[in-house]
Amino acid sequence: MQFGTVCIIGPGLIGGSIGLGLKKRNLAKTVIGVGHRVLSLEKAIKIHAIDIGILNSEEAVKDADIVILAASVNKIIDTAKKIIPLMKSNAILTDVGSTKKHIVEQISHNIRKDITFVGAHPIAGSEQRGVEFASPDLFEGCMCIITPLSNHTKEIETISQLWRLLGAKIKYLTPEQHDEILASVSHLPHLAASCLINAIKKEHLVCGASGLSDTTRIASGDPELWMHIFDQNRENIIKSIDQFIAELGGFRNDLLNKNDAKILDRLKNAKLSRDSVFHNNSTNK
Repeated sequence: MQFGTVCIIGPGLIGGSIGLGLKKRNLAKTVIGVGHRVLSLEKAIKIHAIDIGILNSEEAVKDADIVILAASVNKIIDTAKKIIPLMKSNAILTDVGSTKKHIVEQISHNIRKDITFVGAHPIAGSEQRGVEFASPDLFEGCMCIITPLSNHTKEIETISQLWRLLGAKIKYLTPEQHDEILASVSHLPHLAASCLINAIKKEHLVCGASGLSDTTRIASGDPELWMHIFDQNRENIIKSIDQFIAELGGFRNDLLNKNDAKILDRLKNAKLSRDSVFHNNSTNK
């Protein structure tokens, strides 16, 4: 199966991995990359993540069958508004944004009737950024959430099949469901990792070992990118913070009251919950 000409706007870690995955599996006739810097596009071409690098997004999208918005969440909407008038009829527009409600609402409001927008979010990546860290197998075994608002079954299935062929498992959610869930399982962990690092005296950090390093790895992610994610999913993240504070408060009270039995229950419950998900995932890979 091939998806024709695919244009990736923002061929960094995620966008570059999409390009590498498409080319490795012969899923696209041509992969066009759109970026802001010539050097970045040259890197993407050198590692064969894209076939052609173009600085002008308007020029790049005119012949594309699928356009993938792989820029940071704060740039996705403005980029979409700029390219939608120039896309060819019956093309599909999709994205990889970590937030969905705001993006899907805004793009759906501006979409042309002869173009379909399918919101998507592959839950994969790392704290690294840049096409040099891209991998053709980045999405193997990961979950990709599709958040369709339209009844364009054919186009939704096309994007779903693209992600399946890249190795992802598909889950369909509304944009609201996506943002509520990701606030807890993705956005809160990044916030917590950042807060944990900030709560430790800098002179004490050198004494930390692999436990601290593993727990706070994601705090090394791009601060500006995460600021925009927090901004777009603000209300859900605040609710997740409240839940986290309640759990911390309960643990604190158990320590104050020397309630060792309750502390042990909390630790056992955390171990069982984590092992039931992540131990199975690592075993099945």
